[in-house]
Amino acid sequence: SRLLLATFSTALTLVLAEVGARVLLRPAPPPPPDGTPISEISPTLGWRTRANGAQRIRRGDFEVTIALNSLGLRGPELPYEPAPGARRLAIMGDSFAHGYYAEEPETLRGRLDAALKTCQVDVLNAGGPGYSTDQEWIFFLEEIRKYRPSEVVLLFYYNDLQFNIDRMGTANREKPLFLEKDGELQLVLPETDRTPLRRGERTLERRRAPTFHGSALWSFAASRLQRSRPDWSRRLSAWGLSPDLSSEPPAEYLPFAPLGDQERASVEEMWKRTAAILKRFRDDVRGEGAGFTVFYVPARFEANDDAWAFVQRRYGPDRRWTRDAVRTRLQDLLVSLDIPMVDALPSFQAAERTGPAAYLAIDGHWNARGNEIAF
Repeated sequence: SRLLLATFSTALTLVLAEVGARVLLRPAPPPPPDGTPISEISPTLGWRTRANGAQRIRRGDFEVTIALNSLGLRGPELPYEPAPGARRLAIMGDSFAHGYYAEEPETLRGRLDAALKTCQVDVLNAGGPGYSTDQEWIFFLEEIRKYRPSEVVLLFYYNDLQFNIDRMGTANREKPLFLEKDGELQLVLPETDRTPLRRGERTLERRRAPTFHGSALWSFAASRLQRSRPDWSRRLSAWGLSPDLSSEPPAEYLPFAPLGDQERASVEEMWKRTAAILKRFRDDVRGEGAGFTVFYVPARFEANDDAWAFVQRRYGPDRRWTRDAVRTRLQDLLVSLDIPMVDALPSFQAAERTGPAAYLAIDGHWNARGNEIAF
């Protein structure tokens, strides 16, 4: 009778846990926008920040307000023409430059502006969330050079390599692409005539908790195992106890561990195209009388030992992973192009090892400490 009672109690507990999982793990509907749009379609850039947009951004590990000025940049209003005697520093790059994950005074622009205000230096936030090097170059030619910067600092992130040879950018958005032909770069504009559905126009699907073998509780446990020990998850999947987990890394990870001739050829194309773009970018900036410097932005897995170990477990041990592959090759490339490089990786590694941490644990961008290190 005791065995029967224990079996019944266990079964009842599992049933109640399954019911709770199906209720609690249902995907929440996307929250309505809190403010006005901060992005719009661009026929040349694919997308760009929207003039006078303002929105409250809420994510798992941050909540900030993004406010854009009348010319579409984050930060104070600045006319194109600098004041007499004033110099200008333009911070260009992707979301690390834009700093959508931090309040404006805590962004790289905000910190630099506060430090340089007494030196009569205006600091521009010329970052474009999701941009790659090719878009940043176009953005400089179309907009940022109008501000007559004395110095341009370009933030370079490892995934720039992949997106510089891809027509699709972050969030699966159309972007411009430069193709090499007869030693020249030819611009292919994005197809921006595809009107995206507004939030309210999207087809509503029934919100259901994900299941595995018909169980939401099992699916939840399996997904947690995939995030913590993907190597164990793959072993269990062979027995049908966990969903299949591909060991194929995203294309932007290939420079750290190319496998086979095809992947190595793809990585070489990334570097070749990026070199051509950086060379032209440098020439155009210097042609405007400004200095040009590249700041290497280390990814969290380049600075955090646990994150690096996870990447290797997640995408399999059959690849030869080289943690410094992008940073060291970029450094050599910039030397050949006579472009100075700022390398803050040792400082970010020290912060991740001894604290306080420099990255947001969920989002992966810098936190306030990370912006302070970069500054």
